[in-house]
Amino acid sequence: MEWFLILVALAIPALLGGLWLGLCIPPGTPGRRALVWGNGILAGLLVVPMLMRLVDALGLPLGFGTTASFACGLILFALLIRYFWQPHTATPSLPQALWPTLPPSHKMLVAFLGTLIAVRLATLGLELMLRPLFPWDATMHWATKARVWFEAGRIVPFVENSQWLELAGEGVYTDNHPDYPITTPLLQVWMNSAKGQWDESLMNLPWLLCLIGLGAAFFGQARASGAGMVVATVFCYFLLSMPLVNTHVALAGYADLFLGACYCAALMAFHNWSVQRQNWQAGMAVFFALCCPLIKNEGFYWLLTFIPALVVVLVPGRKALLLLCCLLLAAVGVLAFFPPDLAVAGHSLNRLNLHYRPGALAGIGSVFWVHGNWHLFAYLFIAALPLGLISAGGKARHCQGILAALSSALALFLILFLFTGYAKGAVYFTAVGRISLQLVPGLVFLAMLLCSSLLANTQRETSPKRPLHAGSRQAPASE
Repeated sequence: MEWFLILVALAIPALLGGLWLGLCIPPGTPGRRALVWGNGILAGLLVVPMLMRLVDALGLPLGFGTTASFACGLILFALLIRYFWQPHTATPSLPQALWPTLPPSHKMLVAFLGTLIAVRLATLGLELMLRPLFPWDATMHWATKARVWFEAGRIVPFVENSQWLELAGEGVYTDNHPDYPITTPLLQVWMNSAKGQWDESLMNLPWLLCLIGLGAAFFGQARASGAGMVVATVFCYFLLSMPLVNTHVALAGYADLFLGACYCAALMAFHNWSVQRQNWQAGMAVFFALCCPLIKNEGFYWLLTFIPALVVVLVPGRKALLLLCCLLLAAVGVLAFFPPDLAVAGHSLNRLNLHYRPGALAGIGSVFWVHGNWHLFAYLFIAALPLGLISAGGKARHCQGILAALSSALALFLILFLFTGYAKGAVYFTAVGRISLQLVPGLVFLAMLLCSSLLANTQRETSPKRPLHAGSRQAPASE
């Protein structure tokens, strides 16, 4: 019975997100099943904590049955819409949808990489279930809240140490970061409430579910962007096999994997919307972008990166450049006159202590170019960026939106570790790896777009009747 409830707790977020997205994504969309269930899993993992906050706000106990009832009601409503109001449209069979006509060598490669991914997910699941809560930040910043809320049966407030002392601990609790967003601890409460007791291993199963959702969403959006089956599978394998990504599942407890998956999901949907102008892609982009601040404080700044991306997509060339310059000047002006003691998303100017820290540059370079955190992705990206843009020619504008967002994010990343007190996180190789995890999945998707464009142009030279570029609507059957 215990394992049955654990599986139900994992199935509810997937069904909740998948069924509602299934109502929005039209049949015949390339990679539709992966799009629906990958993004659905990620969305469900974000909606369940929202429902738990609603349950607590209504004064109801923070138990599994109460939240599950709300979630199952939404699932039932989606099923009713699907079977009684939404018109039924014929969809391709499973073999046709997932296994197009490929050369035998391509089929073998896709099957081999799919098997490697499945084996890796299985071994990560075993590692996760057999290891108790281990990482330092997980025990000091995140699971503290989960344990208190699980035992109390409600979301009791966490305050700063000084305030906790003033109140003598009456009705409040404290830890190292009481102001952190509460989505991640609530997921741990959700899993423990399903089991009925505190379990430091099984409560981390949402991290494995998040990785599965990220991989499926990545594959589905790659196919929707026009990438072939082989390209989408290869880059999905690249992403899911990265050492630091796997580490954040095996040593679960941090929120960075969730934020990286959420930001990547927003970027992928935004890119495909910018090319194809599909409303459901726009809706997913808005949802995941707005959810970023609910996961970590840094998510607020990644949300801001969509402002220059929207400018580039919606405003013609020279006007966009002029508007971006104005936005940059406005940002500098805000920093100059902003109250130094006022905190925004957990950061104030006094706390950041802005000035250049030259010693952090070597640490950042080592994380990407020397250490094994990301395999050889930094070398692949630095080669794919110019080659992909040059090969795409005028069609490179299809990637301008995601390029603007990720360029802004990388600029903020460098400012954080080169100009603020967080530079020590680069010097001692601590926070820089975790923060980079929030950006790398999106960078992998951009690299996939560039490589897909390069391969498509190479094919067009040899077979002019089958053009393809990054962001096109259809993928060639031979990839």
